[in-house]
Amino acid sequence: MASSCSLPHSHSVIHSKHNEWMRHLPEHLHNEPITKLAIPGTHDSFAFHLTFHPGPDLVPALRRLRIFIYPIIKNWSITQDKNFTEQLQIGIRYFDLRVCRTQDRNVRTRSPFQFTHGLLGHLVRDGLEEINEFLNKHSKEIVLIDFNHFYDFDAEHGHDQLIRLIHEIFGKKLCTTARTINECTLNYLWKNKQQVILLYEHNADQCSAYMDRIGHFFQVCQSPWPNTSRVEDLFLFLDERIATSRPINCVNIVQGQLTPDSSSIQSNPFGSLCAYAKETNRVLIEWISYRQRDPSLINGVNVIICDFADQVFADAVIMLNYK
Repeated sequence: MASSCSLPHSHSVIHSKHNEWMRHLPEHLHNEPITKLAIPGTHDSFAFHLTFHPGPDLVPALRRLRIFIYPIIKNWSITQDKNFTEQLQIGIRYFDLRVCRTQDRNVRTRSPFQFTHGLLGHLVRDGLEEINEFLNKHSKEIVLIDFNHFYDFDAEHGHDQLIRLIHEIFGKKLCTTARTINECTLNYLWKNKQQVILLYEHNADQCSAYMDRIGHFFQVCQSPWPNTSRVEDLFLFLDERIATSRPINCVNIVQGQLTPDSSSIQSNPFGSLCAYAKETNRVLIEWISYRQRDPSLINGVNVIICDFADQVFADAVIMLNYK
């Protein structure tokens, strides 16, 4: 897929190892919890492809006007320009996913769920199978898959069914033996032939017996949303958040993307998140260069995500593991 929003690629010492950068990490990191490593991720990872059809998360006012302003909605909803395989190939290992019940009843039996970000995206089954295909070829790469928004679920198409689909696709690759995520070191996961850490943002008290039995999912402990359309405010927010030690008994996420508000979009309707990312990512990459891995340390990070991730961004995060 052509990349129109990415910064120019630069050479790095790990350029030839992006497919297997985890395999090639220094040996002293093999027994560190995954929560202490620096891992590049993407925000709304699936939103490289969105259809004409509205998702359940599209606000009613825009839903009514969609037929007239579809290009504008799409430009402000697309967040990536690389599919899952291409993201994995540049080193992305964390995926941020929003899902809803499949709207087209004709394909619901194949995949009860699909991605949504204002507009409907691909089927969840197709996306997860694409990730699984990469993992089949790269047995020492670990991915964190974070399901955190759920829309339009019902009794027949709910959390049980989604967990079942995830388990069907990844099977024994799912980390189901560790009692806590702190046990999830590279050596532990490699030894158990596990490659998928499932992060599932659903109240544990509401989980069914089925989910408890086969799901075995972990939760993100910190993923503060900057919720600003200003670059300056974004980095003031990020600086404040990493200025203190944070727990490592769960995944910590730094969100490095802007969120345009309605006034920003109204004043520039023919703009896009792509244009926002071009401005933001240049600053974000420099900001990353002054950090270190391990959120228990001041200025330490674990997962960093952004819109329109490219090779330069992924390299900047991965290189923190070599400091």
